[in-house]
Amino acid sequence: MINMNISKTRFINHMRCNRYAGLESLYQDKDQAIVAFSDDPDLDELMSQENKDKMSFLLDDMYDEEDQDLLSKVDTQMETMLPYYNQIEIIAGQAIDHRFEGKTVYSLDTYKQKRFQFEHQGYQFYCFLDGYQEDDKSTRIFEVKATTSKKFLDMKFKNDDGDRVGVFEYSPEGILMFREDLLGDVNDDYFKKTKKLKDRLSKAGRYIYDIAYQRYVFEHTNEQTKNHKYYLAILNSEYIHDGKTDEQGRPVYPDELIVFLDVTKFLDQMMPVIEQDIQIVIERLNALNANEVNLGPHCQRKDSRQCKFYPICYKKVPTYNSIFTYLGGHNGFKDTAGIKHERFDLLNEGYLNATDIPYDWLNRENNQLQRKVIDSGEPYVAKDKIKAAIESLKYPIYHLDFETFPCPLPRFKGEKPYSQSLFQYSIHIEHEPGVCDVDEDNYSYIATKHNDLREDLIINMLDVIKDDEGSIMAYNISFEKTRLKEMAIVYPKYAKRLHRMMDRLVDLMYFLRGNKKLFESLGFSDNQGFNYYHNDLNGSFSIKKVLPIFSDLTYKGMPIGNGTDALVTYAQFPFMDETTFKTNYNDLLKYCKQDTWAMVEILEALRKIV
Repeated sequence: MINMNISKTRFINHMRCNRYAGLESLYQDKDQAIVAFSDDPDLDELMSQENKDKMSFLLDDMYDEEDQDLLSKVDTQMETMLPYYNQIEIIAGQAIDHRFEGKTVYSLDTYKQKRFQFEHQGYQFYCFLDGYQEDDKSTRIFEVKATTSKKFLDMKFKNDDGDRVGVFEYSPEGILMFREDLLGDVNDDYFKKTKKLKDRLSKAGRYIYDIAYQRYVFEHTNEQTKNHKYYLAILNSEYIHDGKTDEQGRPVYPDELIVFLDVTKFLDQMMPVIEQDIQIVIERLNALNANEVNLGPHCQRKDSRQCKFYPICYKKVPTYNSIFTYLGGHNGFKDTAGIKHERFDLLNEGYLNATDIPYDWLNRENNQLQRKVIDSGEPYVAKDKIKAAIESLKYPIYHLDFETFPCPLPRFKGEKPYSQSLFQYSIHIEHEPGVCDVDEDNYSYIATKHNDLREDLIINMLDVIKDDEGSIMAYNISFEKTRLKEMAIVYPKYAKRLHRMMDRLVDLMYFLRGNKKLFESLGFSDNQGFNYYHNDLNGSFSIKKVLPIFSDLTYKGMPIGNGTDALVTYAQFPFMDETTFKTNYNDLLKYCKQDTWAMVEILEALRKIV
């Protein structure tokens, strides 16, 4: 069953690959969908039993025996953040109204948004505009994106003097613009950098592609009687919330929270691309071919836009010790002749398992080590390095873990968009090597309300972590270190204590994965590789992969078993009845407590190994 109406989202999905349209047709109407495997209508109507079986196998991958959808997953974090994303659209709409002159149309309700459509080869192409503004001379189109200006401001190129300067600069009016449009002093390196923005799969290029589609539809619906301008409306990464709230205690945001990025001239280059892609989409919809295609970047694996048919297309790739197990494998593998083989090319050629890659193609030391462990089944341990790291620790050890709420909008004073807002900590104090009780030596704090309790959390934490010489252990310390640094800025009266805490931080992950700076300070000159690797790690050093190797503890089966569960629970606290709140509060305590106790267990296991 072919849907003849194409929105931006459908268009982008159908551009993924030749297979998507056929799978989508099956998915939408599994009982009636017919997938064409040839150009002969009669043959398609009288499809062979073999091809019917193919359809059956595909449907089996989409639905279970009880006819439950296997592809439709509930993204609880997205649901939790949706009100904030919606608020961004409203704030952007108000900023448009204040910044530019003209009649503005914006709404969260798609039915109330300005809509345009045009027909091409029997298909209706639609665009629904986040923001639309019109006056006598100009029309302005706005695409609101819940990303920040940092993604664009961080794009740099070398000018003719050899200095690194921005691809984007602010105009005197405060509009973010391409440097060539504003100043004109660009060179080949500039165009090399901006070329990436034409890639619809790149982190920044996807936003350009989205508004390029909107422009194409809009301009094929309207005559060119006015001056058309196109903007991305994004969050200002440099905005710091001043803490102002309304009468209900809700944050009040000024227009400065939104940055407008003028992409008008750049989109001129994108129009031929969209025109070509529209023809590709039409051909795919006419064919509805569900045959297998090569895997590649278009799948957007482990991306926020990962294809929903990923479970079907990647079914043949093993979940354990696949080619993806090799850390750094995204950089490719070089054969003995020096020819580089990209990971997806190898995957499509049948190199599915880690052991399918010839050993002499593994040019990275860590990949060689991984392979030896996979082949032997025996873990690798650099005992001398791990022992030296353990001996460098100072007691008492404060095992520290934070839980945060990564809100798109700053909620409290001093926060920026997407600040990791602290709401919980867990600390286990290890007094001497191995001397730590799971319950008696644990200290926790949870912000149970959505008002600003960060200072209360800090005061409690500083009361537990004494201003002594004891090591403060975290797992992946960049996260904890950044939070301490942020709190030192927001609350300067605690800055000295917080900075001293930062100086005492030790990363337990370094004991396993290695760290050049740490082990050079401990007297090791040859310290590029891992200190520890086990087959069960499967290419990951996350604490949830490491913990079961060294103890009987597991996160499986816990009511709150990961960071997403934790932040979703925190977000729901104000809306829970008393019984539900108590249950979830205790579950959240247990989860964060397990994170710090896990470090105690792993460290003790390493002591026994070395």
